[in-house]
Amino acid sequence: MCLVIHVSCLPLIQGHKRKNWKVRLFVLRSEPGYLHYYDPSKDDISPVGGFSLRSCLVSALDDNGVPSGVKGKVQGNLLKIITQFDTHYYIQAPSRQERMDWIEAIRAQS
Repeated sequence: MCLVIHVSCLPLIQGHKRKNWKVRLFVLRSEPGYLHYYDPSKDDISPVGGFSLRSCLVSALDDNGVPSGVKGKVQGNLLKIITQFDTHYYIQAPSRQERMDWIEAIRAQS
């Protein structure tokens, strides 16, 4: 049985592929733990990406924790997810509390 744990629209940078922020709708699922993301500007209900949370690392970042070369304004409340395949995702939450909620929810599934 798959259970939706957490849903939110948040800005995302995906590691080495992108250097600018993209707003994505994130859906955290359990059994097995998986994070899907969708493009909220499209009517398509298929995810544009996602990854297993097995063996992933998640942490809060300081405001200066985003890699150099990233375009756009960084407004803080950043979290970083490193997958088991060493792909880095940088996500910007709207508040410190929501960032901590996401971190706790992801850690519970990894």
